[in-house]
Amino acid sequence: MEHKRPVIASVSSGKGGVGKTFVTVNIGAYLAHRGKKVLIVDCDLGLANIDVMIGVKPSLTLKEAIFEDKIIDDIAIHTKHGFDFVPASSGAIEMAQLMYEDIEKIKEGLTRLAQHYDTIILDTGAGISESVLQFNLFANKNIILLNRELTSLTDAYATIKVIYQAFGRNSFNIIVNSTKNEEEAKRIFNHIDSICKRFLGFPLQYLGHIVYDDVVPRSIMKQETLLTHQDQSTPAINCASIAENIVSWQ
Repeated sequence: MEHKRPVIASVSSGKGGVGKTFVTVNIGAYLAHRGKKVLIVDCDLGLANIDVMIGVKPSLTLKEAIFEDKIIDDIAIHTKHGFDFVPASSGAIEMAQLMYEDIEKIKEGLTRLAQHYDTIILDTGAGISESVLQFNLFANKNIILLNRELTSLTDAYATIKVIYQAFGRNSFNIIVNSTKNEEEAKRIFNHIDSICKRFLGFPLQYLGHIVYDDVVPRSIMKQETLLTHQDQSTPAINCASIAENIVSWQ
């Protein structure tokens, strides 16, 4: 039987420090808990940190896939959180300066792996570099993360605008992170949604929000997901809700 194409979701923000990696890892854990086969790929190629967040020490990374011709299939690690993980390297200047052909090599490897998964989540780097744009193009669902900071909103809009202008993409799913409550999250979403409608001519989709709570930094310090650290907390429930929305894409 032919395997249907998985959801391939890119997670981008424009601005750094918004929480992409935290959100990616926790959504991946909840999807795996729901019985989905999940692959998370650290696409922050020069400043990778998912391995640190989940407490693994990979022996191979995407650096070896590009420069030593290792197969991405052999790089993927199964984690205690239920999802598989393709790590990248941190502090490697050559990874921060990849050519288009190098990124295509990664995408080809992920295409081979795709048949084994229901969901692939691409945790992209900050900014709008060539690699960020190419991974957004590779994805069939684009998630944009922002928080309550004005600079986060402006950078999120800039990211949406560039992807739209470069590739014609006009469907973006918004997650508001580190918000006080749902009311504030909806207000932030409505603001960026109205800007996109006015200047780009299309609406955005609200995927969900995550309320800030001290359990978030504590779970990061313990290298645990909210699912295992405190699954009844408000941020955990928020992540579970977002994961359910992603399940509906399949």
